[in-house]
Formats: sequence, C-alpha cells, structure tokens
Amino acid sequence: MRIKLEVVRGRGAPQAIELDAASLDDARQRATQQGYSVLTLRPAAFGLEQVFDVGATRSSFDVLVFVEQLRDLLQAGLSLIEGLDTLGQAAKAPQRPVLQALTDRLRGGARLSDALSADARFPALLVALVRASELTSDLPQAFTRFLEHEQRVAELRHRITSVAIYPLLLSGVGTAVLLFLLLYVMPRFARVFEGMGGELPWSARAMVWWAGWLGAHGAWLVAAAGVAVAAIVAAAITPSFRGRMLQRLLRWAPLRARLRTYFLARWYRATGMLVSGGIPLPEALSLSNGLLPQGLRDGGSATERALRDGLAPADAHVRAGMVTPVAEQLMRAGERTGDMGGVLTRIAQFHDAEVARSLERGMRALEPIVMVLIGVGVGTVVVLMYLPIFELAAAIQ
Repeated sequence: MRIKLEVVRGRGAPQAIELDAASLDDARQRATQQGYSVLTLRPAAFGLEQVFDVGATRSSFDVLVFVEQLRDLLQAGLSLIEGLDTLGQAAKAPQRPVLQALTDRLRGGARLSDALSADARFPALLVALVRASELTSDLPQAFTRFLEHEQRVAELRHRITSVAIYPLLLSGVGTAVLLFLLLYVMPRFARVFEGMGGELPWSARAMVWWAGWLGAHGAWLVAAAGVAVAAIVAAAITPSFRGRMLQRLLRWAPLRARLRTYFLARWYRATGMLVSGGIPLPEALSLSNGLLPQGLRDGGSATERALRDGLAPADAHVRAGMVTPVAEQLMRAGERTGDMGGVLTRIAQFHDAEVARSLERGMRALEPIVMVLIGVGVGTVVVLMYLPIFELAAAIQ
C-alpha cells in the first residue's frame, strides 16, 4: 500500500514523500533507514488514481520509464552523468527536480545506489540491484533485471485481473437487477392487490407485506446500507484492517495455499534477482522480506537466520516453512550447480504459472455457479410477481 509521509532530513526543509510499505510502522522504519526523520504519516488517498495506478506521484515521475531510458542511454555509450543530464533536458517540469537531485548527489561523490536510496520514490529492490552492479560494473544489466521483474509482476497482475473481472461483473450486474426488482418493481406490483377484497393468493400477500414493510422501513434500510458501504470503504483503506484481513485469508483453507504460493513466488523472484546480481543470499533475503505480507514475514526472517547459522538454502527454507515441495527439489538442485539465483527465478516463474492456472480454473468453475444463483434469484422474484395474476385469472374463469 502507499503511505504518505511528512519527513525532514538533517537541517533541510520538510518534504512530502510516498512509500510502498506493508504497514505504517514498516513505512516509518524504511524512511528512518533512508536518513529521514518522520513528522507525520498516513495512508495515501484512496481513489481511482490508486485503483488504476495513475496517481499524481507516479505520473509526475515514473520510475520504470526513468530506468528504461537511462539503461538505453548507458548502452548507447553515454556516461551516467551524461545520461542523467540528457534525461533532465528532455524531462517535464515535475520530473526535473528529481533528476537534478540525483545528478547533484553523483557530482558530490555519492554512488548511484546511495543517490537512489536518498529518494523514497525508488524502490528498495532497484537500490539493491544497483548496489550489486557497482561491484560488477554492469549497471545496464541491473536495470534490465529490474524491468524484467516489474514486467513479470505486471503480467501476472493482468492475468489475474482478466480472469476475475467477468465473474465480478456478472455478480455486480445480477445483484443490481435483483435489487431493482425487489426495491422498485415488486412494491408497484403490490399496489394492484392492496385494494382487492377477499382472500388473496399467498404470493400476493407476500408482495403486499413486503411493500408495506419497505414503505415503513425503507429510509432506515437505505441509511443502513449507506453506513455499511461507508464502513466497508473506510475499513478497506485502513492499513491495519487490510493486514488483518490478509492474515485471515491466509488462514482460510480455500485460499490459503494459493495466496501463500503467490507471495512466495514474488519473494523467490526478488531474492533470485538479487543473488544473480551479486548479493549474498542472506542479505538478499533481508532485502526481499519487505515483499512478504505480515503473516509470512516471520518465516522470511527465520529463513535468513537459519542461513546465517550455517544451514544449506533448501534446509533453511524447509525449517522456516517457506518452501513448497517443488521449490525444495529445485533448490537442492541449485545447491549442486551453484546457480541459486537462476533457480529461485525459475521457481518463481513456475509458481506464478501455477497460481494463474489455479485462479483461471476456479473462476471458470465459479461462473456457472454465479449464473445459476442469479437466475434462481431473479426467476423467484418474477414468479412471485406474476403468480397471483395467473391464480386470479384461473379463479375468474
């Protein structure tokens, strides 16, 4: 989630930054590690900008575009300072202060990793990859690894969204139709029978009762629905509530395995990239633990401690419970070949495909269930409305 912080560095002026963090405490800790003193912090505003990931902060400075352009300039033969100067000349006004600050830090003798870590816009994974590349002098390759990681994450997110959108849209439209029939159409049908004498059919009596109850308590029903929606929205944008909900989902059997596999895949990929970039596995785990939800972060820390105690990577993951059977076998193979970074990346790819296939199968099975439930609900309401008419017609005959 995005956290907005008011911070100050040294004797400088206060400034506003945003961080991606699992909680407010995590954001405060990350800002402190980057040398800031935190004045205030709160979740960033929730709205369409966050839903579609086109918020003002991201639109004013797109990290992915910056990394891609700088990589291309470096591969074309420009030096790092020349590349930043070129980007600064072509940048729009909101982007120039960021690029100028980077250039000033580099001219002052700072390494690129330190210059990037001083700005909270740049994710910790990018900083770690750049820091590893400073040992191997292969900065364009570090940028390429970061872009590939972000591309794979975006592709998986797109696949999940594409598979889930149809059942969600179907559920929303069906629910709206059912509510329209119950709250608007049925009460007006009931007026036809309110003035009739004699014994009414049971379905007509049910409609008359529902119309009367809705007329007496309709305002309270609307108010309660509004309060419920507001409470759900407020809870959804509260970091602590989202964290508790995610922990409960991780304990819920139908989703536990798939969510756990999804987060482990992200963790494996980030760790593999860092190891391939030259960072030792324990340090790579420490950097990538921030990608884990709160319910799995203790396991990531336990894996790191086990490695520092001398255990082999596969044994450390098994002891901490942070491995699947397939991942364990591949890790043991990686221990023999020495290519642990490549193995972790392949594990992440395997699990990403597994999660996508599982979600696709689940959604395909859910679609007919949703259609049947909506059909039964709408059909029941329609039958209740027209059944009295048929019964009265039969009585008249």
